[in-house]
Amino acid sequence: MLDLYRLQQTDSQMDRVRARLQAIQKLLEDDQALRQQRDLHQQAQQHLQACQAHLQKAEQAAQEQRIKIEQAEASLYAGKIHNPKELQDLQNDVAALKRHLSVLEERQLEAMLALEQAEQDYAAAERTWQAAQAEWSQKNRALAGEQADLQKELEKLATERAGIAHTISQEHIDLYEQLRSQRQGVAVAGIADNACAACGAQLTPAQAQAVRAAAQTVRCPSCGRILYGN
Repeated sequence: MLDLYRLQQTDSQMDRVRARLQAIQKLLEDDQALRQQRDLHQQAQQHLQACQAHLQKAEQAAQEQRIKIEQAEASLYAGKIHNPKELQDLQNDVAALKRHLSVLEERQLEAMLALEQAEQDYAAAERTWQAAQAEWSQKNRALAGEQADLQKELEKLATERAGIAHTISQEHIDLYEQLRSQRQGVAVAGIADNACAACGAQLTPAQAQAVRAAAQTVRCPSCGRILYGN
């Protein structure tokens, strides 16, 4: 039963390697954290662009208002209007234009402050995004290196397995594979304190002796696995 036990040990190693390879593949494909940082970076960039456009619009509105005031004041002080009521109306218009200019300048100031904050937020998002990319790249390089090593190990184990399996009869191979599929990959179990190491079922002294003698295939009376005793 030594060859079956060696086959089981090799298959168990291969199972562990395959499980780790699957876990690595999932990690390589899972870029949710990176995508979240990318989205936050894009949002900060879009907000910055919106603030820039808002400030530009506010500056343009204030400048247009100043031009209106200059034109109104030019008419007021040109000396061409002599009617007192027309002069008063024009003075009122100039005052109204200046009051509205104050509102527009206040909006411009608010837009400038908002842009300053947006620039700071974008700079922070940019640093976080760059750091996330660097971390992702470093992690992936490490995982890819481990993946390559495990692939080589799996190929080596597969070669070893083929050599071991070649020494085992087809009847035992068929039984082994059947038990592997039924018992979560473990077809051969050792014994400890005269009990099955896989399920803990106690063996009779005669069964334990038969396992150690390895003269025949002895199966656990509880889980049905092939027993091996060194």
